[in-house]
Amino acid sequence: MRLEWNETLSVGNTMIDNQHKELINRINALVEAMSKGKGKEEVSKVVDFLGSYIIKHFTSEEALMQRFNYPEVAAHKREHTAFVEDFKKFKAEFQKTGTSSMLAIRAQKWLSTWLFNHISKVDRMLASFLKKSA
Repeated sequence: MRLEWNETLSVGNTMIDNQHKELINRINALVEAMSKGKGKEEVSKVVDFLGSYIIKHFTSEEALMQRFNYPEVAAHKREHTAFVEDFKKFKAEFQKTGTSSMLAIRAQKWLSTWLFNHISKVDRMLASFLKKSA
């Protein structure tokens, strides 16, 4: 099942919203490639890109938090760190086992659940704070 961006996911910050849209597109590309059994090399490229993009996105959010002295910065950063560690485990499993429909299903469920929970709770709190600080 593809992840779809909709306005209920918007946190009201253009930079963050655009990055979330791109993350959703990349997650969809990963799951689609895996579910079609595409070559390990092709899926590996998507995994590598997604891994670096996640770091870019988290770094952007954390820079905003620092700049505006966001009081929940430590908790938010812990969520980012935990996600990066989970992603590294996923990447290692993929590199060991290759593509499979079961891994694709697990990845889609894990990534979509985390992303939607993170956006709807943690990122919305950040965006609300940023709006008040502007």
